[in-house]
Amino acid sequence: MKNAIINLTRELLNSGTFSHLPDDEISRMHWLLLQNQSVNEYGALEKMISYWYKGDYYASEISMHLLQQCNECLQGIGRPMIYVYSEDFFEL
Repeated sequence: MKNAIINLTRELLNSGTFSHLPDDEISRMHWLLLQNQSVNEYGALEKMISYWYKGDYYASEISMHLLQQCNECLQGIGRPMIYVYSEDFFEL
């Protein structure tokens, strides 16, 4: 599960999901990814997951498949899913 969380966080960063966040928060995420072998591994993974809930999943570069993978991972560890309503993606 650890590798899935790390890989999904990297993909979310690369896709621009967190580009709306301040630079210091994005730097912290990069630091967490670099520190993934640290002794306090559980805390780092929890922090990464907490950033998932701050993501902008309405950005045009974000794949719904990526969001689905995040939600499957969250369900696997008993955390609430990230809800994004498809109706919000379409202009009427």
